[in-house]
Amino acid sequence: MQSQRLKRIFDVLARLAVGGPQTVTEVSHSLSLPVSSTHDLLKAMVQGGMVSSTSDGYDLGPATARLSFKVQDRLNIVNVASPELEKLLDKIGFDTYLAVRTGNDVIYAIRLRGRQRINVDIPLGLPLYRHATAAGKMFAAFNREIRQELMNGPLPRLTPQTRVDRQSLMRELEWIKAQGISISREEAVSGIIGLAAPVRRNGSIVGAVHISALRSILSDHSLRDVYTELQRTASAIEDRLVSTLPGTENARLERDSIVVY
Repeated sequence: MQSQRLKRIFDVLARLAVGGPQTVTEVSHSLSLPVSSTHDLLKAMVQGGMVSSTSDGYDLGPATARLSFKVQDRLNIVNVASPELEKLLDKIGFDTYLAVRTGNDVIYAIRLRGRQRINVDIPLGLPLYRHATAAGKMFAAFNREIRQELMNGPLPRLTPQTRVDRQSLMRELEWIKAQGISISREEAVSGIIGLAAPVRRNGSIVGAVHISALRSILSDHSLRDVYTELQRTASAIEDRLVSTLPGTENARLERDSIVVY
């Protein structure tokens, strides 16, 4: 019954999104429900802010509008980032990703395979370890809510290099926030090094450009050059976000020089 009710809620929202305001009778007919049941459903949706009652009938509510804007932002950053990530891949040849936040989880939304194949397949949408991956640590460093949840939860040791001491991890997150760079040195997967740069909008992190490479190929000496390319890509994505997303006209941030240790 609960799943049917949830489906009906989505059906109502889809109908209103396409057709505009609808009367109880019109919604009832589309859902094949009694008018009384439809009215109860719409009343609950009004209370939750999902729909609003107007003189023309029921229409999308403020909560749905806010959600739609967030979804649009999420989809836009993926679309905006794709061409810049392809340019990055052509330059460096390593597996290239865009990581985004969903709730307090961090996931990969884009993955481009590099020329050096890595035997690690992380499905898109699967939550990343926030204490061991470069992208996960980047979001934890810049977002207090994610950081607090991370510090209050378990820190599994994935490899001998995984940082599981909370004080040490907190110091690293502070360094990441100050420097604008995150590095995972075989902390999530043995033999793999990760590097991430933040994509910011209106002062908040909205994504992270991430690369993964074999530790035997990506030496400490070449980290600076690779990160410079990551930073350029992140800056290009930020510039594109300014021109494509609403409310970002003044979103450009001053970018300090980064020192990679």
